Amino acid sequence: MGGRVSSFMNALYNPKRKQFLGRDGAGWTKLGVFYFFFYLGLAGFFCAMLAVFMALSPRDRPRYYLEESRMATRSNPLSPGLGFRPQPEADKNLIIIDKNARPNEPNVYAKSLDQYLQIFYWKEDKVEKAESDDEDDDPRERPVPTRKFIINKPGDCTNATQYGFAKGKPCVLVKMNKIVGFKPKPGAPDGEKKSYISICKTNSTAASAVYVHCYGEYPADEDNIGNITYISENGRDTKCGALETSWFPYEGKINREDKYQAPYIWVQFNSPSPNILINVVCRVYGQNIDFDKKTGRAITRFQIYVKDLPQQATSRLNGDI
Repeated sequence: MGGRVSSFMNALYNPKRKQFLGRDGAGWTKLGVFYFFFYLGLAGFFCAMLAVFMALSPRDRPRYYLEESRMATRSNPLSPGLGFRPQPEADKNLIIIDKNARPNEPNVYAKSLDQYLQIFYWKEDKVEKAESDDEDDDPRERPVPTRKFIINKPGDCTNATQYGFAKGKPCVLVKMNKIVGFKPKPGAPDGEKKSYISICKTNSTAASAVYVHCYGEYPADEDNIGNITYISENGRDTKCGALETSWFPYEGKINREDKYQAPYIWVQFNSPSPNILINVVCRVYGQNIDFDKKTGRAITRFQIYVKDLPQQATSRLNGDI
């Protein structure tokens, strides 16, 4: 046993040759210098390849998009989806309206809408105002102003009324997801033109817009969803909301800054049934927009729950007498 320990200690450090793990000081120095320059050269090579890759990559848009990208396949044609706000938690699509809440109480869904609009729509107003106030700047060096999306008459869908949540008539922002180079064509696919006309064809429709329609996902949801008002750039409607095609296509970023303002509509639920979970589906129509409910193409889903318990029942739940 002692011999084994002695052999192990001798292999670890040999006092006669002054070697540690089989190498003396000079050997370890040469090895350290070699690997230092080896990994230095390896890191330099990696940085050089990364610089070449960044130099050859487009700055403001992907190299492959539309049919050239993997977004379009034989079984899945290119088609955008829809998005909605408010969504305080990214993994949840439930919107709760509490009619018993105090009028001045902060609303988490109104705050979510404020944050979203602040980042993608209102921020540009403050930046441009600050730039216009600085008279010393050379006008040629100022950035090109971007086109602003504005709904002139949003009704209750403003932060002054907590986007309708304070009145029990919530407003949900619905927009089309961005796809570089994609421009939707007004109308509907060939097999759905009749249903499209019966749903969205009103006197206010225009040939320069694609339309969004929201409905209850199941028959019970249709019975409880109540009437809906669509507030868009070109007015109000009770059947569909319009997204003007002049805002498309999305051409990517400008100097690596995403200044594009995607058009959206407000979908206001005026009389949803209380104390019932309502499943809502919103769909966009277009000649070149493929609809598939299973894969979620051309649609978005969310749920609405109006909490309207009697005051006595609410007090009992809170433990009051």
